[in-house]
Amino acid sequence: GQIRAFSGNNSFSLSVEVMKPDLPLGMDILADVLMHASFPEDAIAREKEDQIAAIKAEDEQITTVAKHAMRRAVFGGHPYGLRSSGTEESVGALTREQLLAFRDGCVTGRNGVLAIFGDVAAGEVQKLAEELLAGLPEGKLLMTEPPVAPPIAEPADITVNEPKQQAVLMAGFQGTDALNPDRVALELIDTASSDMASRFFHRIREELGLAYFVGAAQMMGFAPGIFTFYLGTDPSKVDLVRKNFDEEIAALAAEGLTASELARAKKKLIGSEAIRNQSLDAFAHVVAVDELYGLGAEHYAQRAAEINAV
Repeated sequence: GQIRAFSGNNSFSLSVEVMKPDLPLGMDILADVLMHASFPEDAIAREKEDQIAAIKAEDEQITTVAKHAMRRAVFGGHPYGLRSSGTEESVGALTREQLLAFRDGCVTGRNGVLAIFGDVAAGEVQKLAEELLAGLPEGKLLMTEPPVAPPIAEPADITVNEPKQQAVLMAGFQGTDALNPDRVALELIDTASSDMASRFFHRIREELGLAYFVGAAQMMGFAPGIFTFYLGTDPSKVDLVRKNFDEEIAALAAEGLTASELARAKKKLIGSEAIRNQSLDAFAHVVAVDELYGLGAEHYAQRAAEINAV
């Protein structure tokens, strides 16, 4: 079996994956880590070293540098504008007491979701959960009124100079949150703009040969996030690439996706989610997050209809 932890912009999780006969052991380990982790100082110091090394490695990646600059420009002082991995200073300053306080405030009954997927009996799982997690404090649901970034007052043009043999261009826009009906439309625009059949790839990379890579990405959570178009190019070609990049974004904003682009994006998005959900680990994570956000544990069953309705 294995045990893993994950942290993102809006939530964090702990997962244990075991064979069917080891379900009681797996749940016992999960409950023990959630409720009784001791955060020994030597382990904290080791984790700090790893995280600071990862931050330094990020600073050498030009796409990551561009992403961080973009987020600061779009979100300003909002938490989404911060680096999710922190800074060398912020990580170095963390104390054991702060970690314990964060754990005790967040790991509570009302603030979490338990998702168990596999060849198991619901009654058996419920009994184990009630026994093993009985000591979990009730707590309260957090993030009920997350801060929202203020509107962007005017377009901002930001340049960060790095001694690299590549240039990265990003165009970022304030996005939506996970509960907004516009979410699905943005997911389809993201999908249609991110593969080798996209208008960006076809014009800027294939026709003009100006980009190493090109695509789109988005982040959404409890609060409205960000939608980004990006590409990598030769530094000497930035002005020409920028002109074509801006033209394609403007055309998409004015005219939307074509019928063929929309149909392709729908098929790809539905298919990729169906493939993803064949993994019990991934499926459990999706359902848990949907329930946590307020979309409901059965939301996955509505996805195809939501996508096709756009």
